[in-house]
Amino acid sequence: MSRKKRTIGIALSVLLWIGLWTYLAYRLNKPVLLPYPKAVGQTILKMIKDREFLRIVWGSFTHVTAGFLLALLLGIVFGALAGLFEIVEILLVPGVKLVKTVPVVSFIILLLFFVKPAGIGFVISLLMVFPVVYENMRKGIAGADGKLLEAAKVFRMPFRCRLAYLIIPAAVPYTLAASSAGLSLCWKAGIAAELIAQAPNSIGHELYYAKLYVDAESVFAWTAIIILVSVLFEKAFLILFRLLTVPFTAPTVLRKRGGLVRYLLGITKPKHAEAEDDAVAEEPYTETVISTDETTNESSPKTAEPVAVLSGIGKCYDGRRVLSDINLSLLPGTVTVISGPSGCGKTTLLRILLGLTEPDEGSREVGKDVRFAAVFQENRLAEQLSALKNMRLLPNPIGKKEAEALLTEAGIGGTAAKPVSEYSGGMKRRAAWCRMLPAESQITVLDEPFTGLDDEKKDRMIRLLHRYKKDNAIVIVTHNTSEITKIREMFGGVVIFHTSEKENNSEK
Repeated sequence: MSRKKRTIGIALSVLLWIGLWTYLAYRLNKPVLLPYPKAVGQTILKMIKDREFLRIVWGSFTHVTAGFLLALLLGIVFGALAGLFEIVEILLVPGVKLVKTVPVVSFIILLLFFVKPAGIGFVISLLMVFPVVYENMRKGIAGADGKLLEAAKVFRMPFRCRLAYLIIPAAVPYTLAASSAGLSLCWKAGIAAELIAQAPNSIGHELYYAKLYVDAESVFAWTAIIILVSVLFEKAFLILFRLLTVPFTAPTVLRKRGGLVRYLLGITKPKHAEAEDDAVAEEPYTETVISTDETTNESSPKTAEPVAVLSGIGKCYDGRRVLSDINLSLLPGTVTVISGPSGCGKTTLLRILLGLTEPDEGSREVGKDVRFAAVFQENRLAEQLSALKNMRLLPNPIGKKEAEALLTEAGIGGTAAKPVSEYSGGMKRRAAWCRMLPAESQITVLDEPFTGLDDEKKDRMIRLLHRYKKDNAIVIVTHNTSEITKIREMFGGVVIFHTSEKENNSEK
């Protein structure tokens, strides 16, 4: 349903409920119990003209919103700590459970012994909202994409970049939902606390006396005012929250005309299926001719020290052995293609090489200063960012102009205004390549890197791989013979490593 139709539908729904209210008031014909909507509206206008109206509304507003904002701040801080450190979560479990399970009325009565009536609304709002924000923040942090965090570890992405562009974006939707739910909850609990405590200069105090004098019109009028104020504050707060988090969650909207306004109002454009690489026009590509002596890899030192050695590697999952007595030595300037049938442990071997999985048997020896670059089976990109921004998150990133030139050569230039989430599958794959290519490394690991690419784009990526990584120890997982042939033609000598065979086979 379009936003215009939805707005019209909501308006008609409101009119329907008002009509139902009017009908019930007419049928009951007891204004002392159920007044007419018109009478309630007149009472609201009368209240607004009263000099005390703003002071009363402001009193409740400041108490409730102050409690909400402090609960939001504490919930975000402690929720983030609990999501990052399990010990913090364990320490907070009893307190959070206590606040969630004790009835609101019990809290109010207990607090009256320690807190002045004027502060009851503030404290109750704080207590009711904190667990909601805390739990959602903790789940958001804990639910950050593990595979994306693994990629950040491999590339040695700085912690500030991980926090800003991987962890915070994962937590923002949870916190936004918690804020919306918490605002409704804190207004209900806060006003109830004011009513029970008879807090001076508050809406709760006015509701108490309206009920005491059986003034139904005032009860309905104050209720309508509470709803109006809470809804307006919620809308304003959500807009401000989105504005503060937009640099982390949707920075590309700042480049689009009207994009920021739509984002702040929560208006999202419908996504349409796009054909492969139709989302952004292909950039012109000029093929670079590389001479034969460059591709033979003869200049690689034959006696170079290995940058990584895997010895006697074994690994089991659920009692099933996937790797057994694997030995692999990686030299600079060499290409190793890992081949074998599906499920034979190729990806597991790469994960052990990258330090993401511990072997059950054997040893992994990698130099202290050795760095990795990788293209994983999944693209593992921060999808709210552009391809250029994904490249710039790495340590010692290349210059912006050089990065843009690489994107253009890969065929995805001119995408600065588009988040990766809007790319086609092939474009995302090339964006993952462009992040890997200029990354400082001595070992380059590629796991089925050509998925979603046609022959022309495979050739293009292999040429770029040779240009940027020819001095690395390159490890590629593929079982496609044509891809192996292309790699051999570009790099010359290639080692074929079969994970499924006891005696590993090598071919030049």
